[in-house]
Formats: sequence, C-alpha cells, structure tokens
Amino acid sequence: MLQLPAAPCAGGNLIVTEGAAERPIQITHHGESLPFSRGLLARSLYATGLDFDRAYRRVEQLQRQLQHEGTASLEKRRLARRIADFLEAEEGPDTAGRYRLIRRLRRLPKPLILYIGGAGGTGKSTLALDLAPQLRIYRINATDTVRQVMRMVFAPAILPALHVSSYEAATDPSAELAPGTTNPQLATLEEQATRVCVGVRAVVERAIAENISLVVEGVHLLPGLVPFTDLEGEAYQFFVVLSTPDEEVHRSHFLARETFAGRRSSRHLDHFTVIREQQDRLLHLAGEADIPILDTTDREQSLSTAIALLGQSLSQRLPWLTQASVGSLGERRAPAVLLVIDGLPDRPLRSLGARTPLEAARTPTLDRLAREGVSGLADPVAPGVVPDTASGNLALFAQSPRVMTRGPIEALGAGLKLKAGTIAIRGNFATLDERGSVVDRRAGRIREDAKKLAKAIDKLDLPASDRVKVRVRATTEHRLAITLRGEGLTSAIQGSDPGEGAPSGPPLAPRPLDPNDDSAERTARVLALFEQEARRVLARHPVNEKRRENGKLEANAVLTRGVGRVHRLLPLEPAGLPLEAACIGGDRTVMGIASALGASVIHRRGMTANVDTDLSLKFDCVLEALEEHDLVMVHVKGADIAAHDRRPDLKVAFLERLDREFGTLLDRLEQPVRVAVTADHATLSELGAHGADPVPVLIWGEGIAPDGVTTYGERAAGTGRLSRFPLQLLIERLFEQYGGEAS
Repeated sequence: MLQLPAAPCAGGNLIVTEGAAERPIQITHHGESLPFSRGLLARSLYATGLDFDRAYRRVEQLQRQLQHEGTASLEKRRLARRIADFLEAEEGPDTAGRYRLIRRLRRLPKPLILYIGGAGGTGKSTLALDLAPQLRIYRINATDTVRQVMRMVFAPAILPALHVSSYEAATDPSAELAPGTTNPQLATLEEQATRVCVGVRAVVERAIAENISLVVEGVHLLPGLVPFTDLEGEAYQFFVVLSTPDEEVHRSHFLARETFAGRRSSRHLDHFTVIREQQDRLLHLAGEADIPILDTTDREQSLSTAIALLGQSLSQRLPWLTQASVGSLGERRAPAVLLVIDGLPDRPLRSLGARTPLEAARTPTLDRLAREGVSGLADPVAPGVVPDTASGNLALFAQSPRVMTRGPIEALGAGLKLKAGTIAIRGNFATLDERGSVVDRRAGRIREDAKKLAKAIDKLDLPASDRVKVRVRATTEHRLAITLRGEGLTSAIQGSDPGEGAPSGPPLAPRPLDPNDDSAERTARVLALFEQEARRVLARHPVNEKRRENGKLEANAVLTRGVGRVHRLLPLEPAGLPLEAACIGGDRTVMGIASALGASVIHRRGMTANVDTDLSLKFDCVLEALEEHDLVMVHVKGADIAAHDRRPDLKVAFLERLDREFGTLLDRLEQPVRVAVTADHATLSELGAHGADPVPVLIWGEGIAPDGVTTYGERAAGTGRLSRFPLQLLIERLFEQYGGEAS
C-alpha cells in the first residue's frame, strides 16, 4: 500500500499536493463541482459494517491512491465505482456488495417497502431512523401512529382492542385467544395487529401509487399479516423482525430510552413479562413464515446487519444490485439499443391465415436476432390489465406503470410546467356533428394546423371558474395536453371522452369519481366549462372554416381523459445499470417520459408518430447516440396506428419496412452492442383498441447464448428462456449476463 503523506485540509477534504500548491479533488455531478469530504465518505462507509475509525482509515487510503494518480477531478459515478472496487479489494465482496446496494437502491424500478417488526424495546424506531437515510428513503410510518388515527375513527365500544396498549388486555371479555397464544394480552395484540394492518396497507398502497419507498415499523407488524402478497408485483417488500434474546439487555433498552429520549419506561417495565412473551410469539411466527430475525443485542451492528439481510433478499431477484458494474474500473460497457415497436402484439386473424401481423410479416432481421438471442413475454402493467401508451412506456423506462396517468405525461411531453396541485389532462381534437354527436374522436387524425387551434383555446377565460388558469398545448397529431391550476382542484374526476367503440352520441359530461366529493364536483364543472368555451372558439376558427371548404373533418371539440397529477419518477442516474439514456422518436408522450427522467430526447423533422415516419433518419440518429449513451431507445408508432385503423395489412407492411431498415442499422454498427426488441402494449387490429396481451421480447448481443427460439413472434416468444416477467424489469434483464447455460 502506498504511504504518501496526506496533506492537511480543513474539513477533511481530499487534497492533491503539487509542490506548494494545494487544491481539493473536485467531485462533479450534473454540471456542478464540489470538494469531497473525507468525513462524509467515512459516514457512508459506516453503513457497510465498518466502524468509524476503520471507515476513515479506508478513506485515507483511497485519498492517497487518488493523490498518487494525480487525480484533480472525478465524476460522482466514477468515484462510487472506485469506492466499490476499493472495498472489494480491501474488505471483501460482502462489504463492497453492501456499498453497491446502498448506492443502487434508488434505482429500483418499483418502490421498496421495509417492514421492521419486533416487541417493544428491541430497537425498531432506532433502526428505522438509522436505515432510512442510508437508503435514501424519506418516509417512515409507525404502526402506533396508524393505530392512533384509527382510535379517532372507531369508538372503544366498536373496537376495544385498539384502545389499549399493545401489552395490555382488551376489556372485551369475549375476545377469543388466537391459536398458539396462552393469555389475553397476546390475543389483544394479534387482534389489534389485524385491525392496524388494514391502515398499514392503505399507507403502503399510497406509497406505491406515488412510487415512493417507505419504512414501516411497529409491534403490530406480525408475520402472516405483512408483507402483502398481492402487492408483490407492485413493490419490493422486505420484512425483518428484531429480537433481543438476553433479558437484561432487553430491560436496559427501556432504561436507556428514559435516560436519553425522555420517554417514561415504568409502564413497559411493569409489563416486561408480557413484552417478553410477545417477543417469543413474534419469533415463532417469523420462523414459520421464514422471515429473517435480527439480533439487536449489539445495536452498533444492527444497521449493517439489516442492510446485509436486505441485500441478500433483493439480490436473489436483482443480482445487479450488489455485483460489480460491467463498466467497473472506468471501462465503458457495451451500449444497448432498445427498439420499441408501439402496439406490436396482435391476435391471429383470418385474413392473415390465422397468423398475427408480426407472424405474417417477412422479418428476417428480427428472426435472426431471436434465433441468436433469448426471448420471452412481458406484461406492461400486470396480467389481464390493458395498458395505455403511458403505462407501457413508464414500464420500459423501469418505472412503475401505475405511477402516473396519461394526462401528466402528455403535459410533460408538451413542455408544460407541472407544479404541486396542477391538474393535467389528456385531450383529443374531435369532430361533432350538428346534433352534438361524436363523429370522429380524432378529427381525422388532424396534424397540420393543430398548433394554431391549440393556441386559440390556450389561456381561455372561464366565467365563474374562480380564476382557474388553463393552459393547452398540441402534442402529437390530434392529441392535446391541458392543465388546470387553481385552488381546491382535484384529479379525482373523469373526462368527456366516450372511448374507442362507444355508441354514437354526444360526449360524456366531465364528472367526479365520488359524487360526494365537493372538490371533484367543482373540478368537473371547471373542465366542462372549458370544453364548452373551447367548442365556441373552435367552431368559428379559420382553420376549421378551411377544413370545411376542403371536405375535411372539423376539429370543433375537445374530448378529455387521463386526468391526474404529477408524481415523482425515479431519476435515471448512473448507478450500476447503464442509465445515460437517449430516446429517439416522434411521439410526445414517450419523449415526455424520457425528458422527465433526464434522458436525452432526439427528434428531427420527418420523425412522426405514424406510418410515414422516416425510419432511416431515426436509425442514423441511433448510430450517433451510441457514441455518448449507454442506452438508446428508438420508438416507432406505425404498427400501433395501423392496428387502431383496423388495417392489419398496413401493419404487416410497416413491420416489413421496419425490419429492412433495422437490418441496415445492425450492418452499420462498428462496436459490440446489445439489442432488445419489444413493445409498450398490444393493439388489436380486429378491434382497433389496446389489449391486455403480453408483449414479445427478444434480447440479442454480446455474451448472450441462444435459447432455441427461431422466430420473433407472439407465440414463439412464449417458449423462450426469459419466460414471462414484468416489462419494467426489461432494462436490468438487458444488461444481465446471459452467457452459458440457461439461467
């Protein structure tokens, strides 16, 4: 090990010494540059299981290496890789794995829900407060808080078990003892836990809806009640039960709580025997359910042990969380191309000889990739759930497909600013006849002059709307993004669009999801007023006068749907997976998602969201983007449009043209790449609407051994080695190692 002397530095900053000159090593991130503190780095290593002294010494060793190399500036992501590799060499793979886990948890494609259970005095709240900031989790809920809220709702006469402490017996003499319990106090705890976990589930579902990770701690978390098995597809759930086996150490925890936190311990000590029995019961249930148990006798080790247990659990599903990066030690990994064929999957059609359009199309390029790679099926949202473009593309970007509705995404793609409280809505220009019935939901797929019409209804003054501000932007073809901003608005409403295949008639009236919700009632009235004013303006607009003269459908109305608010998306920060991404396409929804996640958005004239898009231009841009990005997504929408128009023949023709152009791109590649081909959802040519069918996936490229599938099609993909999985896991599958035997 190098023994170069470290130059002194106030605040513990890393210093490069060049003669008499001293300057801190600069750590750059998103264009900003700051000196890096040894103290902060040592604290981050503490969570891996190193004590502070050892962590600080390791930081000093790393400092000397950087000094010896003459490092003056280092990107944050490269520093993280250096630290992980350094720990791997000096402390071993377990410590390095815990460090990588901490760094990469923010990149999980679904929220992480941590449940910390255990009897009173075992350190649940302490561990939660230590663990959450290390894992970048900013929401902690205690089951005692949930119970207190429920006490305000349910009187003692209704639910007596809620109105006593967890170590006391309920006053209800008819309370039955749960199987395996021997006293009424344990029966009360289990009844109380059953009630409280209803509230816990509500908290968890809210976190999932907002795509926010969460820590829940409390004595009411009983194995068998949590985790919620039916939520496994929407979140990563991890449960650990704390235990303090030594009775005197356990007792001392209550005394320490009184000394340092000012919390009275006498009541707990008076019921200490009951609390110990509760611990025995919890450990028994944990053993039956195979829930990990963490000994908190040595609280100094609890944090690193909890992180290690979490890493063991998650690494079984997500190996990349703790493994070394492909681009470790500064080596750039092979980039990847993700070809997204919007609306690709279909169903067998009589007109195509009982084949789907993909199966009927001549696609030698895609068939070769399937033959040389691995295939599978993926669900954009969940089996049996019909996705839209928004949810499907959220999943493709490794996001929860339920985190946002189409409205906010359309608004982001249009460049509208979404502040807290802003209501975002997806709209269509539509055609109404003289009786007010919907003739065409898309106004003949109007493209030209759509921006002029949108500008005409932007910032409309709405009488009696209490100063609600309306913004409107044209997005792709007939589509619009609309935002409402004002006091007392809510997204809990439905719009006016009757939907694909609805019987002829007038638009629906915007309406609240709950007729007793005053805010929703008001918001629906405001939206209805906007639509009414928009029809008045559009009816006499010169663009529509010209369309009437030319025999085209007028865009004389706006239909609305997909109402929602913006929720947090997980940023595409480089951390283990290659996440310097670019998105190439002509669809504003897709570009809005990509832009919100920090990906580079590439759009050129000629890139449309229709069958006439310039595929050659898109693939030229792929070659350019691969020079600077790890992941390049290219989105094509022609297959979706053809299916919506019920033109399977046009869908076949588009897929054949796409296959030829994509083959040309692959022939031009001069570097190793990986390629994934899939879709965001199915669009069924016979119905002209989206379907709940899974999407076919193929992954091809360096290090991937074939799985025996010989063609790219819906039915063939189902026999591949990838099997069936959530679409939001595709990016991590794309960068896993698939060489060798089937895994």
